[in-house]
This record gives sequence, C-alpha cells and structure tokens, in this order.
Amino acid sequence: MGKIYTNQVGFLPTGEKMAILSFDSPEFKLVDDSQQTVFEGKTSHFGRDDISGEDTYVADFSSFAGQGRFKVIAGDTESVSFDISNKAYDKLMKDICKCFYYLRCGHGLSKEYAGKFYHEPCHLSKATVYGEDTDPVDVSGGWHDAGDYGRYSTAGAVAVAHLLYGVRLYKNLLNVKFDIPAEKCEKGEYPDILAEVKVELDFLMKMQRENGSVWHKVTTFNHADFIMPEEDKGELFLFSVSSLATADIAAVFALAHTIYKDYDSEYAKLLLERSLKAYEWLVANPEPLLFKNAEGSNTGEYPEPEDYSNRFWAACALYEATREKKYYEDALFQREKLIIYDNDDSFKGYQGNIFTCFGWADVAGLGSLSLLLTNQKTELKEYVRNCFALEAARLCDNAARNGFNLCMKREDFIWGSNMELLKYLMVLSVANYLEPKDEYLNVISSGIDYILGCNSMDVSYVTGNGERAFKNPHLRPTAVDDIEDPWPGLVSGGPNVGLQDERARMLPKNLPPMKCYIDHVDCYSLNEITIYWNSPLVFILAGLLK
Repeated sequence: MGKIYTNQVGFLPTGEKMAILSFDSPEFKLVDDSQQTVFEGKTSHFGRDDISGEDTYVADFSSFAGQGRFKVIAGDTESVSFDISNKAYDKLMKDICKCFYYLRCGHGLSKEYAGKFYHEPCHLSKATVYGEDTDPVDVSGGWHDAGDYGRYSTAGAVAVAHLLYGVRLYKNLLNVKFDIPAEKCEKGEYPDILAEVKVELDFLMKMQRENGSVWHKVTTFNHADFIMPEEDKGELFLFSVSSLATADIAAVFALAHTIYKDYDSEYAKLLLERSLKAYEWLVANPEPLLFKNAEGSNTGEYPEPEDYSNRFWAACALYEATREKKYYEDALFQREKLIIYDNDDSFKGYQGNIFTCFGWADVAGLGSLSLLLTNQKTELKEYVRNCFALEAARLCDNAARNGFNLCMKREDFIWGSNMELLKYLMVLSVANYLEPKDEYLNVISSGIDYILGCNSMDVSYVTGNGERAFKNPHLRPTAVDDIEDPWPGLVSGGPNVGLQDERARMLPKNLPPMKCYIDHVDCYSLNEITIYWNSPLVFILAGLLK
C-alpha cells in the first residue's frame, strides 16, 4: 500500500510546502482539522528515486498560505497532520537547543528545569592523566558527547562552533528561550544559547594544559554499561594531547571571544588568552600530533588523518578576532597544504569541497566562516566565498536528481547520514546568506522536510517532534530512566548502508540507502545521538527563521 510522506512538524506559510507520494495519484487535496478541503492540486510524477527505492509523485501546495493544522489526502490515503504557521518551528527550535542542557555532565539536572528527566550529579571525580605520573585533574562539567558518557575536545569544539557561528550570522538565535538556569554576566544575564554554550566552553578550558596544549578526551577506559550517569563510577582518564584538539580549541575560543566580549569583557579576555596560548603551542609544534586510542580502550577515538584543516580554522578564527596579519599568512600556508591533501584521492573521506566542510573531522569550512565574517576584502575571503557558491551549485544539482529534492547521493548514507545532510544544509544556508536565492531555500526546506518525516521510513528523526518521531535513541539515560519517551529534540544519526551493529545487520540485504534504518536502542550505527548532530540543525533553523 502506498504512503504519503511529508514534514510531520509543519511549514512556514510563505515557504515551500510539499508531500511525496509513493503511489500513482493524479490529484491530491489539503484538508483542515475539520476535514474541510482548503486546497486541491495535481501531482507531478518524478519517477523512480534511486536512494529511496520509491516511484515518487510530488504534491506541491506551496501556493497555499493559510494557517492551521492540515493533512494531505490522495485517493484513500492520508498523511499525518502537520501545522502551517509562522510558529510551526518554535517548539522544535526550543527542543533542539534544550538537548544540550539535558546532556550536561557534572552537577546534575534539577527538577525545576529538567522535570522528569532530572538526574543526580555525575562524573565529578578528578581524572587520571593516562600514562603520566602526575596529580589527577578536575575536568568536571561540559556535555556528554553522544550515547555514551565520554567528553571529547574536538567534538565539543565543533558543536560549540556550529552554535556560535549561528549566533554570528543569525541574531534571532539570541532570542530563543528554552528554560535553563540563568547565567550571570557583566550585562546582567546571558541569552540562553550563550549560557548553555558557556557550560561547554568552561569545560574545554579545563582540558587545556598549562603549556597551551589540549587533552583529546576524558572518558572511562571503556564505555559504561547502560546505566544512569550518576551510576557511572569508573575511573576517569585524560587521554593524550593532540594537535587536533589544541587547534580546535584555539579556534573556538577565538570565535567565542568575538561574541562574549559584548556581554562579559573579563570572560572574553580569558577566552582570547587561552586561544593565543593554544596557538603558541601549535607554532612551537608544527608537526601533526594525531590521536589513537590507548590499547584496550574502546571509547570514542575521533581520529583524523591530518591537522591542516584544524590549523587553518585556528588561524582564520584568530585573524578574524585580532586582525593580525600573521594569522592570515598562516591561513594561506595551511590552505596550500589543504589543497594538496584535497587532491590526494587516497585520503578522501568526504564529498564536496573541503573548504565548506563542517564536520568534526574536516573543519576547514569553519575557518571559512571566520574569513567570511571579516570586514576586510582579501584574496582568501574571495576564494572561500567562491567555494561556497560552487558547493551550493553541486548540492542543488544533487537535489534535482531525486524525488525528494534531497541534496544527497547514495554515498552520503554513512554512519551519521543525517549529519551529512545537515552539513550540506549549512553550506546552502551560508551560500544563501552571501547571495540569497530561492533555489537554495527550496533545497534547505526539502532537507528539513526529510529530517522531520518526508522520507521513505515515514519517520521524524527528531524526538518529540512529529506524529511518528523516533523514540528509541541509542542513549544510556533515556534507555534506563524508566520514562517511556526520550526527552524531545534529539537528532538521530539516521539511515546507514554500513549497518555496523548487530541489530542493524538484521535488515534485509541491498535495501535502498534511505531505508537502512531501525528505530531501536541497540542500533548505535543508525540511531545514536551526538551534540554535533543537534548543533547544525540549530544553525539551519536559525537561518530559516531569520
């Protein structure tokens, strides 16, 4: 039996609005919550879609600008209900922002702000510096990274960067209130998003050694069992310094300085001092110091094959923060290394242009954002601006080639495919910021539709948002807290042709990429969550709602 796939949360009245039918129906209608027909239209036949395996028909109702709650009906089949409203995404935005609060490590979540999802303080013991005979270190605080209780410097820096670059580009993000404890500053209180980000920034400061270098991660030696965070009493270890972590922290502290200086001069000064100290270490240690897990340890490794993109980001961020020419020259130097690296096919692990990449492993796109935010007209700024235009064109071309108007290819459906999509939507958001185009907005809207239910799984990949939102993330606290539903706003990793966990391998062979998904807590390769899968969605929604 055919289905009607659509965004299960809703649409803005003036934006693109569509549903995808997996069956032949020449006509469709839109009905309100009293079953009155408010719009009628004809479908267009796209044809068989390679990544979903569906023969797709598009029901476009973009010209309808009414507000309320509606369904799409074609023949005897109807979609889920959804909103069309100027406030359609208000709850979603609050939920995806508040997820960072729920992931806080350290002093626990209070009933006042967390409600039924509260838990006791966790991971407050000092951490042993692995392999060194030195005193244990207090590294409490920050955010749990993913389905486990590890905290990782590079991953944390990238999640913070998505949020803070969102603030730099889209000031409306400062107005989002999502019910967290107030954080005092010189000018009274921080906006919620900056109060929450400061939790992670304060933790990342603790990960920096006196010489400026940064420990790569703090975790127990092996992943904890499925227990509540306060029950995880294993010894904490600080694992070795890396140039990856040091460069990312130099970059994100410089970025944070440009924002927090408007709220608290002393805190902003400290951020810049820490950034400069990390950068000094990088200059003194020009050879890559990469990271590999200690033998026998199985917590997240976050390996990277090079540190050029990290150093590029650090140089760009400090150039934007200080306007000192030496950082611009360093960025030019790292660009040349990145171009050589980008042209070596043996190293490629991503699609598209490396100077537009926003992932944890390739962060050159974050450096590009710092360049774009400078007031100076420079050769490097124009170079990265052109990179965004070219990559946006590639993504729009991808979208035109499938029935869901999705800017992905088969090879993008890897572990964390939803982040691959969200990174692409960030690129389109930046391209649209630089040169607004309806084409960019249409593809961004289709990507949001996909995340929120317009996909061949008929699933919203954000908990608590959508009639058929996924409910079983691979996440320890929500799995064992005896509460039926997880907290709202978690973004699932999504379909993954790799099927790297035992439960995922129970799926039939040779499924279309979009259907390689199970909503099950055991599916860490399909259904885990992470801070840096939530953060790009915050960035994109801020751009869409500006």
